[in-house]
Amino acid sequence: MKLSKKLTTLAIVGAISATAAVASAANIGLVNMSQVVNSYPGYGALDMKMQQVDAQYRPQIEKKVQEIEKIQDSAQAEAEFNKTVAPLLQKENEEINKIAQPMMQAIHNAVESIRVEKQMDVVLDDPYTIRAADANSKIENITNEVISRLKK
Repeated sequence: MKLSKKLTTLAIVGAISATAAVASAANIGLVNMSQVVNSYPGYGALDMKMQQVDAQYRPQIEKKVQEIEKIQDSAQAEAEFNKTVAPLLQKENEEINKIAQPMMQAIHNAVESIRVEKQMDVVLDDPYTIRAADANSKIENITNEVISRLKK
């Protein structure tokens, strides 16, 4: 009975080790999101729209922040920030997100389709997130492919 338990344990450990060995080799994609966004067709117009939204909200936000900085009581200052500045920041972010969302969705779709086609396990937008990878892993920069796909 003890022998069969040992064999079962060894079989499980062997299966886990084999799975770990296979799982450690990965197909990793890298994409420079800043470069992709800046190369996006029509990005200049989108950027101008986002800057207009920022120009609309920024003076109001800065004025409120200056008023809040004069408040000595930190709890009162925080409450005032939450009451006056946070809603403005939220509105600004919502408007900017409405402008950027279609572009970001198109970029996501391009990255995802390339990931699937190349059978990549993961695509990262920051090459510095990879500290180490298994020697059998394949790391490929797909930035130019994403840019080309978006220009079609």
